[in-house]
Amino acid sequence: MSQALATQDNRLTSLKTQIARMQGEFGKALPGHITAERFVRTAQTAIALTRNIDKVRDPQSLLAACSKAAADGLILDGREAALVVDHNGEVQYRPMMRGLLKLAYNSGKIKSLVVEVVRDADFFDYQPTRAAEPLIHKIDLKSKRGDIYAVYALATLIDGGILHEVMTLEDVNRIRDRSDAWKAFQAKKIKSTPWHTDWSEMARKTAFRRLSKYLPSSSERDTFHQAVERIDEDYSHEIEAEAAPADPLPATKKRGAAAAALKDITPQSRAQEPAEDEPPHDRETGEIVEYDGPDQQPGDDI
Repeated sequence: MSQALATQDNRLTSLKTQIARMQGEFGKALPGHITAERFVRTAQTAIALTRNIDKVRDPQSLLAACSKAAADGLILDGREAALVVDHNGEVQYRPMMRGLLKLAYNSGKIKSLVVEVVRDADFFDYQPTRAAEPLIHKIDLKSKRGDIYAVYALATLIDGGILHEVMTLEDVNRIRDRSDAWKAFQAKKIKSTPWHTDWSEMARKTAFRRLSKYLPSSSERDTFHQAVERIDEDYSHEIEAEAAPADPLPATKKRGAAAAALKDITPQSRAQEPAEDEPPHDRETGEIVEYDGPDQQPGDDI
């Protein structure tokens, strides 16, 4: 047992050392307000805290994941971005909503951003033709809000313009249902997927990604858009542990934690009918890729 732990510690030390050796390269990609020393230090901490890091088969995937985070200007602190070990034993970089919002604000073109889910007891007035105020959302925190039925992203620009994207529960679940990770989870081939543990976070990311293509261009937007596009990569399911723990992991993390809950928290819509001819889509996230066929649903052209 002690030998196994020693081997694991040695592997962890080796991964941290490889990250330290890349400090110079990270520094070339990072924006001016993030030092290479800080990025490496945070990445090394992330490695120590990442679940199933001992299952990594290719250390190069870790370096690649950290390089993507550096290029996007996001810190791997679990709030702006995180590392996840997928079912192939490769490390994936996952930009979080906080990091994406940070990059959006850095463009200097956005006054405010709201990305939120809508529940049954909320007051939600959506009128897309009301240009000055397309939607009004009021939440009573003293009452139970009920089940989710929609999600939206709303951006107010510095010049006064307003951009928005609203998706229904069915819109989001249609994207989820095309995801390979969700299909594998439904078939009980894997134990977890973010679509199972963090549905609302995934829904918010999906709405935000759709809104992002309308946001104005700037010198910073390329980095922002690059990070948003990585949402296609961050929905892969986690590696399945060789032996499940005797007790469930404590649910102490905030939204975005891989072990948020063991129960299915996915909002349920009407029973899904088997798809006959699926349009071209990203196999990890389920999102349609520039499809114009007869079965395309409104808003699927993302």
